[in-house]
Amino acid sequence: MILKTLTALALMTLAPSAMAAADLKTTLTTSPSTALVYSTARYTVTVANIGNKNATSSTVRIDLPATHTSPQVYVLGTLGAKSPSCTQTGTRLDCALGTINKGTSTSVFFDIALPVSTSPFVFTATAATPVAENSTSNNVASRTAAQSFYATTVGAPVTMNNSHCTGTGLTSYYECTRFPSSISTHQAVFNADGSISIPGQPDYTGQWTVTATPSGSFLEFYYEELGAGVAIEFEGWGSSASCFEGLSTFPGSTYVSPYKVCP
Repeated sequence: MILKTLTALALMTLAPSAMAAADLKTTLTTSPSTALVYSTARYTVTVANIGNKNATSSTVRIDLPATHTSPQVYVLGTLGAKSPSCTQTGTRLDCALGTINKGTSTSVFFDIALPVSTSPFVFTATAATPVAENSTSNNVASRTAAQSFYATTVGAPVTMNNSHCTGTGLTSYYECTRFPSSISTHQAVFNADGSISIPGQPDYTGQWTVTATPSGSFLEFYYEELGAGVAIEFEGWGSSASCFEGLSTFPGSTYVSPYKVCP
């Protein structure tokens, strides 16, 4: 009986100290929830300490969407204002949060405007503290951006000016703009009957169509080389009141060309 009492007393003495731990929980929200392409949205990262011990020297690392360019890699979008405690290094923000007392939370923010891209825009925030935590499974939060596009119309017949660059793995015309010398242009006439003619290239024809969707205007077209079949296929969204941006693919090739198509 004495042994049992001593054991119980020891457990009661050790338990509070052994169980005391921080527990950081990260959430990531955005306003507006769906942003118009190239319009600024604000992302807010909140780190709450739901543990029973203060979390000292806390930080949060935010990984931003990256371009698919090489060897230089950039943020896939235009970063705007951010919390003073956040420092940008490449495609990452590192934010100092200081001490997050138990039962409290702290937040940081950043603004970003996103272009048209065929790949999703994924943001990931990871909180950390040198203090022992009950669990680190809730330290990470991710969010995929939701976008809307312009209700762009085409007043055919019209000559469209197509700007583009070419590479492998590219997903956005924004990537072309990071390397202006890589951009070339050509013209295509969008005729009222849905056909395409290319000035100075009589061997090429094509078809185009614009579809109105709840998310915005969707442009599709292709160029066909006489006797050789489809040479280029394009799909893109309204990126302004008059322009579209998207990706052209070449059947049978690993190369792609992000396009900006404007009258």
